[in-house]
Formats: sequence, C-alpha cells, structure tokens
Amino acid sequence: MSDAVLRTPAFEEKPEVQEETSVLSVPNEANDNENPARRQQPETRMFELPRAIWIAMIGSYAVFLAALLGATGGSRAAFAIVISVVYVAMFFGVARVMLGQANPQPTSPLDRSGGKLQSLYGPLGRMEVYTQVLIVPFAVAAFGIAISVIAALVF
Repeated sequence: MSDAVLRTPAFEEKPEVQEETSVLSVPNEANDNENPARRQQPETRMFELPRAIWIAMIGSYAVFLAALLGATGGSRAAFAIVISVVYVAMFFGVARVMLGQANPQPTSPLDRSGGKLQSLYGPLGRMEVYTQVLIVPFAVAAFGIAISVIAALVF
C-alpha cells in the first residue's frame, strides 16, 4: 500500500436519499437522468519509485537492443530491432503520459534516508526495492550482451 494512500483522507460517501423511486427505475444507470450521479474520487495510487530506477530500466533495455543490433550485424535484423525500440518507447512513454495526467506525485520515500516503500507484503527498504524492480531488466541486458559475445566468437 502506498504512503500517499495512508495520508489521503477517506472519501465520505453521503447516503443517497430518493423520495420517489419507481420499480422501473434502475439506480446508477449510465444514462440515468432521474438519479444524481455520485462524485468520483480521483486515483490515489502513486508510482513512488525513484527516478534512478526508471533511468536504469530504460538503460537496461537500451543495452539489450544495442547488443542485439551489434550481434546481428545491424542490417539483417535492423527492422525487427527498430520495432522493438518502438515498443519499448511506447511502454515507457505511456507511463510518462499517464503520470502527466495524474495529480502531482510526491517524492519517493526511498529518496529520504532510511525511507521505506510500502508494498502489499509490508515496508521495503531501498535495496530490496531496487533488487525486485531491476533484476529482470538487468538480466535482459546481460542476455543481450551474452548473445553479442557468442555471435562475436562464432562468426
């Protein structure tokens, strides 16, 4: 659970009183003009990951794709690698656009000395978060480097 969720005041829903209710009236219908719509609460979850984690993830995928480009000689698989670059850019770009649409993000609790990030299974320290989030991107980068080393030795 996010720290922001713990600090955000709870949304108090006021009971809806209907004086005249018809048997044919379905409450909360999408196009219901008789019953007032309930006020929606904005999303309260935050990313709360430090900027360094995002940069490391992007860098890991860049190393992987550059290693593949080098291992394949550039021309043989360039089209497939360009498509992969577009997908990686979309993956991180959509998150960036969505973040721009949301409320302002607080600084990460991991940026503070001794800060803990609340997770589903309890608070995690800086090293645990970095390990859990970056293990797969670093493994993918290592895989790309291994492919380029093997290609260099074989060809």
